[in-house]
Amino acid sequence: MSILVKGQITITKGFDTWQKMVYAQDAKLKEHGIKFLFAGTEKDNPHQLHVIMMFPSMEAIQAFGADDELTEKRREAGAVIESGVMTPISGDYFTNYPEAFIKN
Repeated sequence: MSILVKGQITITKGFDTWQKMVYAQDAKLKEHGIKFLFAGTEKDNPHQLHVIMMFPSMEAIQAFGADDELTEKRREAGAVIESGVMTPISGDYFTNYPEAFIKN
């Protein structure tokens, strides 16, 4: 059973820098089984990042939070770790209604 998590965090070096860090950490994210379903900043606040992530288990969420190497990479990319809030989503949801929109 996968777990969806809504995340919010302050970033200080812009979305492009944060996105490059994510792509550079692809192997580490795969190791944890993490998939990003959405990532973007607020229209009027480019320092406020919102994400929807999929984790394979609660253990994977905990491993992500405890990964000091990945945490440091996130910090270097401007993520203010202490500002982060992660909210698990209930099993009652739907996605891509009425159709998927993907921007790469």
